[in-house]
Amino acid sequence: MDGTPEEIHASFPDVKLVCLSENHGASGGRNVGLRQARGRYILCLDSDASPERGALNAIVRAFEQDETIGVVNSKVVNAHTRDFDPAAGWAYSEKQKTKGDQEFFTHNFSETGCAFRRDALLKAGLFWERLFFGREGEELALRMLDAGYKILYCPSAVVLHRVSPQKRIASTERKYHDFRNTLRIYIVRYPWWMLVWMLPLKVAAELAKGLRRGRVGWVFKAVWHIVRELPELLKERKPIHNRTALDYLHFQREHGSLSWSLSSWLKYKT
Repeated sequence: MDGTPEEIHASFPDVKLVCLSENHGASGGRNVGLRQARGRYILCLDSDASPERGALNAIVRAFEQDETIGVVNSKVVNAHTRDFDPAAGWAYSEKQKTKGDQEFFTHNFSETGCAFRRDALLKAGLFWERLFFGREGEELALRMLDAGYKILYCPSAVVLHRVSPQKRIASTERKYHDFRNTLRIYIVRYPWWMLVWMLPLKVAAELAKGLRRGRVGWVFKAVWHIVRELPELLKERKPIHNRTALDYLHFQREHGSLSWSLSSWLKYKT
């Protein structure tokens, strides 16, 4: 310890600080805090993010307008430029950014700045700790939707993100973790009819991306990890309901972060 806990206790005696002896990852670390929380609504922020003045009131208003809202996703902007933060803040498509100042219901949220209805979180479950870090919000979003709750993007709740150099957004290590966790989510949460076409499309898309950049090692590393882990994943498998899956695909078509162009041949219609 470098004395930070003692300094926080001295400066903010009313704040409950939980110290961990080891790294639990993003999902595990968040869960430690979520288990300690007792409020009706729980705010979740990255260590380099903070709510702008008025954000908390906006979040509470959003929750209280509709009891079926389980997650409120903030508008996360770069603290220095005030632009949308490509590092961690925007969980949707580039096209959807044109609606960045409008409220909308959606299928995903950014863990950098989000809030949960505690009752919804207890029903859907906490973050999946196997993921450690990367895509943990995407997986929890599926369970929130499956539990019957909505996810609201609320632009009046602004969170400032002071982008950390440790993010290493373009690193192959980060790509490996994101891709591996995406495959885990597909296998454990997607119904079979959805898994059998989305999984090969995702692998093909990531392989093409790696070939364009001249680096494909992380793709094969992630796939091999999943092959070795497959028996455990199949034991954990608890797919979302078909109706949730169809709603999720609808959101993907409208403003998803996955490339709907890869799957438009299905001609999905509501």
